[in-house]
Amino acid sequence: MGERRRRRGRGPLAALLAGAFTVGLPAVQAAPSATVPVPRAAASVASSCPAAPYGVHHYAPGRGKTIALTFDDGPGANSRAVLALLQAHRVAGTFFNIGVNQAVSPATVVTEKTHGFLLGNHTWSHPDMVRLSASAQAAEMDKASAEQSRIVGGAPCFFRPPYGSYNNTTLALARARHMSVWNWSVDTEDWKARGSASSVWVKRIISRAEAGSSQAHPVILMHNARSGDAATVAALPTIIAFYRHRGYAFVDLTGRSRRAVTRGRAAEPSSTGFRTHVRNRG
Repeated sequence: MGERRRRRGRGPLAALLAGAFTVGLPAVQAAPSATVPVPRAAASVASSCPAAPYGVHHYAPGRGKTIALTFDDGPGANSRAVLALLQAHRVAGTFFNIGVNQAVSPATVVTEKTHGFLLGNHTWSHPDMVRLSASAQAAEMDKASAEQSRIVGGAPCFFRPPYGSYNNTTLALARARHMSVWNWSVDTEDWKARGSASSVWVKRIISRAEAGSSQAHPVILMHNARSGDAATVAALPTIIAFYRHRGYAFVDLTGRSRRAVTRGRAAEPSSTGFRTHVRNRG
């Protein structure tokens, strides 16, 4: 699953992304519109989240140099290995889980939440949202949020559209559910390893991730898909050491550091209470 299926068939765009270490902002966006109709949700499971701004975030919150490590498509075969590494290195992380995978592995979701990692909505079944009707998009969001709420007692305040693909309807629906929309600024393309732990793939993932040091606030896209992303696990310690050596602070998408979470000083996640960059692309 993950970014895999769509990116295989992107043709010229896939070739362009493969030649660039630091990916720009994902395509398939439309200009904001205040007139997009928003279907009524079956249940407002995200009502406890603060109001979310209209638009898409791509850069890590916080002052100075900050970096946000994000993991899509879980829970998966390597989720617990990723969690162990983040905890061992005292690094914050954000997990955009797929609803159907949460239903299969609820214990992992509980572990992520219990240890203070931020959980986001990555839809129920990982479709390309722009190919869906408004009601179908709403159902994908709501079913995933309801499942997360059932498992950990709280719905997500953050949303990442599969493949980074969204339209006006997606943004309006997310905003109506008080979920801020987050994509990324650096794509490791770790999904291309297809589960391999080969040193070739490990080095490639590291190289692509480290290219984000040209930015002051990179958001790194990685995966922990159900089928496993072994090369990502192998690359993670080197990526962490690289950015730490260069003075970056690791934060989740609320701007919380791992230290703030473990010491209990952080409030509940806020989708708006941080310094960030928002871009809407036409």
